[in-house]
Amino acid sequence: MHLGLSMTPFGHHPAAWREKGSSDAIDFIHLAAQVKKAQDGGLDFVFFDDRLGKRPVNDLSPQAVPFEPTTLVAALATVARRIGLIATAATSQHEPYNLARRFASLDTISKGRAGWNLVISPVDAARDQEYVELVNGLWDSWEDDAFLYDKPAGRFFAPEKMHVLNHQGVHFTVRGPLNVNRSPQGKPVISHVLTASTLDIAARSADLIFLASASPDEARVLVSDLQERLESHGRTRSDIRLLANVVPYIAASTGEARGIRDRLDALPPDGEKPGGLEVLGTPIGTADQLQHWSETIGIDGFTVLPPLVPESTDAFIDGVIPELRKRGLFRNAYEGSTLREHLGLRRLPHPVSHTAGTSR
Repeated sequence: MHLGLSMTPFGHHPAAWREKGSSDAIDFIHLAAQVKKAQDGGLDFVFFDDRLGKRPVNDLSPQAVPFEPTTLVAALATVARRIGLIATAATSQHEPYNLARRFASLDTISKGRAGWNLVISPVDAARDQEYVELVNGLWDSWEDDAFLYDKPAGRFFAPEKMHVLNHQGVHFTVRGPLNVNRSPQGKPVISHVLTASTLDIAARSADLIFLASASPDEARVLVSDLQERLESHGRTRSDIRLLANVVPYIAASTGEARGIRDRLDALPPDGEKPGGLEVLGTPIGTADQLQHWSETIGIDGFTVLPPLVPESTDAFIDGVIPELRKRGLFRNAYEGSTLREHLGLRRLPHPVSHTAGTSR
């Protein structure tokens, strides 16, 4: 089972800040402590949403992480050195060359633990697809052993191992190459929050796909539709990892867990509840439910959206993770060093068939 943690200062419940709110919660130290806790639990990654990536109107939600995600990830990579780090960025807000450079840099800084959560435009699918293909092409600017650092010969890199993109498309014209070396995992992981309208780009381009479905039946329909779309693009189910969002209320008894939810629900909310499967119960009961869903929906694991921070995060990592390990469902320790290795995805090799200096 693969597990990630969606980060927020107070919790994903829209009223969480009213119970736990303080200025300390938005400090970098507080967020870093959450990431380290997730790393101590052996989770695959932490995920950073970005409300401002969707151009909201009059929305400064307390559920949102207060820092620009890629800047935050760059800092966190220096204090949490094992766990994967996924940052959100929208195609409508960044030039493709700059975005490709930023995430390639994050992947180098983190030694292969970075991911780009892709947010697309709701109106121009063709532009989005060209954008993603362009970014992937820029990430292929250099072969793995392109940089020689040969001082006696005066050869900094091998020119034949540099690939100039020379992209001239409908929406973008970019020559390249990218001025960042290839990362230990080949390319950053691309993730995407799946909806019925984004099946095509997810099936074409995403390595990690999130389901924000509120019911198992809704999730099953999306899984089935995605499977068909993957096949139409020449990909298989093993090429991706599919995780459902889960919102866990965990306590010593189911009644106490329900009490936590009811207490938060009674507070005035600031926004909507997060999309995901809700579970209330003990650590053992929560593990039972996760195991059942993973076996019956057709998913590879879950992204945990703690309703209250740090209580819900601590309850999951200290209570549910040990129970999943007892059942052989989750790793006891990290077995690799990159995000792709955490997810059980292959390292992406360089397409060496492309010739240096030619268009792709």
